[in-house]
Amino acid sequence: MKTNLEQYQKEDHGIFKKDIDPDVITISDTLISNGYQAFVVGGCIRDMLLGKTPKDFDIATDASPPEICKLFNKAKIIGRRFKIVHVYTSEKKYFEVTTFRSDVKKKSNEKKFKKIQGMIKRDNVYGNISQDAFRRDFTINSLYLDLDNEVLHDYVNGIDDIKNKKLRLIKKPSISYQEDPVRMLRALRFESKLGLKLTDECSESISKMAHMINNVSPFRLFDEILKIMHSGSGVIGYKKLKEYNLFKYLFPFTNKILEDNQIYNDFFIASLNNTDKRINGGLHVNPSFIYAVFLWPYFQELEEKYSNKDSLGIDQAFKKVMQTQGEYIAVPDFFQSTIFTIWSLQSSFLNLSKRNIQYLTGISKFRAAYDFFFIRSLIDDDLKPYADKWYEIQKGVKSKKRERGKKYYGKRKNK
Repeated sequence: MKTNLEQYQKEDHGIFKKDIDPDVITISDTLISNGYQAFVVGGCIRDMLLGKTPKDFDIATDASPPEICKLFNKAKIIGRRFKIVHVYTSEKKYFEVTTFRSDVKKKSNEKKFKKIQGMIKRDNVYGNISQDAFRRDFTINSLYLDLDNEVLHDYVNGIDDIKNKKLRLIKKPSISYQEDPVRMLRALRFESKLGLKLTDECSESISKMAHMINNVSPFRLFDEILKIMHSGSGVIGYKKLKEYNLFKYLFPFTNKILEDNQIYNDFFIASLNNTDKRINGGLHVNPSFIYAVFLWPYFQELEEKYSNKDSLGIDQAFKKVMQTQGEYIAVPDFFQSTIFTIWSLQSSFLNLSKRNIQYLTGISKFRAAYDFFFIRSLIDDDLKPYADKWYEIQKGVKSKKRERGKKYYGKRKNK
């Protein structure tokens, strides 16, 4: 990998100011006019070079957090271990501005780190742009655009990797994955979503170091798994979790059941196909749904076990699932309630009485529970006759809601 700086003019990299959010340009101009450096950096540059629309823009600068805050009326320092700044351009809109970082101690020029639960934890210290470039994760995320002259700075051969569709870590995989095991999940997310190919060394190291994912906070992993499954390429992401031996460390109880019952694997694929279709069609997806899917086999096993002993089998099974799975991936309480509703209503779809239909269709989470049941019917022929009936029922429910909506807005319009 090249370590010298390569600079690309706008005619070569193809990113122009018109492609950048005007508020980002304002923040950059403010920093530069006050004597600081400012670069648009990270995933937004990567996405634009790949022909995709970036979700957000990040800015890197040599100004310290307190110095950044002095320049903007609405700016907030966040973070403990390393402070970053949120610069607000409206009540709900903000941009992340970070100070250049380095792995190197300023005085001794020695790398300082310690190991916590097998992970390398480095002291974050401020540095310059080149030091900041080499401390990032992947080469494709370490490209810096200077909006003042529209020159793109590449210290790590990121442009060539994008052209060649390569996904490469900047540091040795054995070091990079130790620093932050979540990089293993980010790697397969970028592979799945961006159509890039991990280098052999990077992919082989994931399989060898997959167990380290259990050193990551269970709450952080909840979000990281959602990013993969809600990327629009969830099926590919799931298959890569299996391929790289990560799934068994993230969902150990479900994985054990999968070894003996592959029908659940078909259920996962069908569910993720549905999720991918909705996301790529711009439709809303409930974050609870995919966890209801992945934990369903474990819940079913426990429900059968507890229902033979106690009438409260569903409640006991649910609590046990959330408690034991929470040691690996913690599902927030808010999402747990939706998962419980989805699971507890599944048996009710086998009852087609008028009274039960009125009851189910009146529940706020009816649609999520129905979608779950419908996907189950795709891989279980015994459920298909019921799913077909409920398909017609839910169409009628949607039609009635639309009619009520038309009447309501019609009345308001006439007032």
